[in-house]
Amino acid sequence: MRADLPKLCRFAAWACLALLMVLSWLPGEAMIRTGINGRIEHAVAYMGTMLMVSAAYGIRLGLLRLTAMLIAYAGVLELGQIYVPGRHSSVFDFAASASGVVIGAIAFQLAYARLRDTTIGREVRRANQPSR
Repeated sequence: MRADLPKLCRFAAWACLALLMVLSWLPGEAMIRTGINGRIEHAVAYMGTMLMVSAAYGIRLGLLRLTAMLIAYAGVLELGQIYVPGRHSSVFDFAASASGVVIGAIAFQLAYARLRDTTIGREVRRANQPSR
């Protein structure tokens, strides 16, 4: 049975977005850290999310639009931490998140440009078609 890549890409994109919200608004005492700098965690999480969202919607909606939307989402999540016990909002955390989004968009653009005419590129284009 062949995996349905378009559905998988969309599921992964929405799962990443939901996971970002859950982890951003988790109370401070429930958090488990990886041991690396928190801002690096932000950048890596948002870069991975941008890669997934780009694979699912980047061609159809455009990377610039997706980048702006994900940076705005990062801002909303960061501001929402003001209301979470044991958490605080930080401009530097937001900047790390936004940097991760931009790096993810650039990485996707470079990878897609290189893989456009391969099976992977065709599958990404197929993933960006409207659902039937």
